[in-house]
Order: sequence, then C-alpha cells, then structure tokens
Amino acid sequence: MSPALATARILVVDDDPDLLDLIAMRLDSAGYEVAVAASGLEALEIFRATPPRAVVTDLRMDGMDGHALFARLHAEAPSVPVIILTAHGTIPDAVAATQRGVFGFLTKPFDGRELLALVADAVALSPPVAQDRDDAAWRQNIVASSAVMEELLRSARRLAENDAPVLLLGPCGSGKELLAQTLHDTSARSLKPFYVMRCGVAANAKEEEAQLAAALDTARGGTLLLDDIGQLAPALQARLLPLVAEAGLFESKVRVTRIITASSAPLDAEIRAGRFRADLFYSLHRNELILPALTARREDIPLLVAHFATGCIERSAVTACGFSPEALALLCEAAWPGNVRQLRTIVDRALSLAVVPLVPASLVKRLLQDDNELEMIAFDDARRAFEHDYLIKLLKSASGNVAQAARVAQRNRTEFYKLLARHDIDPTPFKQGR
Repeated sequence: MSPALATARILVVDDDPDLLDLIAMRLDSAGYEVAVAASGLEALEIFRATPPRAVVTDLRMDGMDGHALFARLHAEAPSVPVIILTAHGTIPDAVAATQRGVFGFLTKPFDGRELLALVADAVALSPPVAQDRDDAAWRQNIVASSAVMEELLRSARRLAENDAPVLLLGPCGSGKELLAQTLHDTSARSLKPFYVMRCGVAANAKEEEAQLAAALDTARGGTLLLDDIGQLAPALQARLLPLVAEAGLFESKVRVTRIITASSAPLDAEIRAGRFRADLFYSLHRNELILPALTARREDIPLLVAHFATGCIERSAVTACGFSPEALALLCEAAWPGNVRQLRTIVDRALSLAVVPLVPASLVKRLLQDDNELEMIAFDDARRAFEHDYLIKLLKSASGNVAQAARVAQRNRTEFYKLLARHDIDPTPFKQGR
C-alpha cells in the first residue's frame, strides 16, 4: 500500500463500542487515519466537518441505521465509498445494498484481512480533494467549502489526471471556464497552452470553421475549451467527433489536444431539434461535471465575498475594507441569477462606492435592486435574445419571405435557415394570408 493511501482518513460507525474500537485499531495499525462515530447522526457531523476517503458502518444501529446513513451520505457525496457491516447479512441484503451504490458488504464475524483489502480498494477509488491538505494546491483558485462543491471537485480531481474529453454544464456565471482552467493546470499539459473558443459567435459556418482550425492549432499540446458547445455548427460537430469519440482515444493524433466543452443550457433540446449530434453528446457525456447555481451553495457566499473583497482592495484604492453583518446577510439571501460572476460584480461595485469602512446593507440593497431592474444576464444570453427578436421582426417585415429577409440580413438563404433553426423559428406563420 502506498503512503498516500495508508494515511487516508476512514470514518467508522458502530453503536457497539467494543467493535468500534476493534475496527479502529485494525485500520490504525494499517496506517489509516481513523475517525469514529457511535451513531448515524454523529457520523454525519464528522463527515461534513472532515470528509473521509471511505466510510465503514454497521447496518443495525439505534436511530439512523446503516442503510439510512448510506442514503444521506450518498445524497451529499455519491463518490465516497461506503462499506456496510452486519451480523444479520443475507445474500438479498448484499445484492440490494450494492445495487443502491454501497461499495462493499461484509457479514460479521468478518475476516480482518478481508476488511482491510476492501478498505484499500475503496480508498484507491476515492482520490483526495481539499480535505487532504497536501493536495489542496490544485484547486486553490476555486473558493468553496460546501458539500456540493467538494463533491464536484472530488470528481474533477479524477478527470484532471487523464486526457479524456470533459463536458461542463452549469448556469451562466457558475465558473465553468475557471474549472476548465483548473483541470488544465492540474494535468500533465499544464505547461502547454490553454485556449478558449466561443462557439456560435462567428458570422457564418465558414468563419467558424476557420476559428476552430486556429483554436486547435493554438491549443496544440494543451487544452482547448469550446464554450457554448451547443451553438457549434453541425458540420464542425462532425469534425469534432473523432477528437472526443471513445474509439479514437488511443490514437496518437487524438491526444495532441485535450478537448473540454461547456454549455450553460442542457443539450437535450438541441439534440431533439436536430441541431446537436447525439453521438457527439454521448461521447462528451461520459465525463460530465455539473456546476451548481450559487443559490445551491449559499454557504460558500461568505467565502467568495471575502475572496473577491481582498482582490478588489489589492487592485484599487477603496475606502471600505469589508461588509457589515447586515450587508453580508443580504448577499447570502439574494437570488443571484448571474451566479458567481454577478456576486463578484456586486462586491466590486459596493467596495468602490462605499464611503465608510464597512459596506452598509443599504448600499448592497440598492445595487441588488439595480441589477434586478437591468435583468443582468451573460453577454452570450443577451446576444441570443437579440438574435431571436431580430429574426422575428425581420420575418414580420418581410411577411415571411425568407429570401427577402436573408437579403436584408446580408446572409445567404442556407445560413439564414440555420439561424431560424437555431432559434426554433418557423417562417410559415409570418406569410401573408396565414
């Protein structure tokens, strides 16, 4: 067993103090760091405070039993392996447990060597994240301590160490580009280029093809992030497929550049509408990371506020040095349609406008109201909304005549039809007499 695995933290849960001590001694003698809990509720508290690499729990316990504890742990961190021990085990119990996602199932009295082997297998499949201090540097630019983000980062840590393509999903402003940069910086390609290409912003398919070729060349040997992948032209999706398809992962030419893709909207609708290739989606979907909205990780807001405030104070000469408790409470309770990106903007604006040492709640409230009135959205979302409204007005003025509308838009008919398909617009209802 490698030293990194031997020093992993294991949480042991049992309401029998003698058995709890025995298991802890066995694991401790094998070199593991052991935390013990005498109940399911105590185990949950320890798990959240210092997340382990694996959990060993008794099945039959007063209050929350092993099955209920597993359900709670699995809901918060599905990648943490759980091993269940029981004196009442049967084959149906074991089958049901493993089908629900339990890593292992041992019947008492169990062989100590079998337990240690099972724990070693569990730890090997559960790489450390921030809770292992010597491995925290890789995610130092990502400010988070919430359970949902720690689970995301646990999965990201695995993907950072290989060349597999990754699909990042999450609302605008949730940090997809930062996570992609972190995956690159943690990989063996970290000294090579990291390049971002925004899909769907080119004037036509030919221009986007040239952009993709240039992006692949610029990112050669490193990582290419294709942002807003759902807007990539269908012809270019076909070109991208061999670079991410499972069949091509072992071809040397495929490994020249790692592909990471991102989308703020689910791709299901694009697939159903025929605008996104299903085979490309399934190739990307194998390694999918979903970033949560800021409202799903509110416990991270105070950390993010402190981080952004420190950066703002270092960059600019500002009067304020922080936020009042009332102002921070408002930030923690806000709706945040623009997610982390919007929070950073509000923090910077508040510190820049404040004329007292602590930003008051009144200023934060006004800035949040201003954002609500402006309906703050990401640039790409604003562009798509404008495009949709423009096409509707154009078809109305041309009475549904696509050729005429295309001439006004200075696009050929093929390109114009693609624009209409991208926005699910049927020109038929706009024709005269309809």
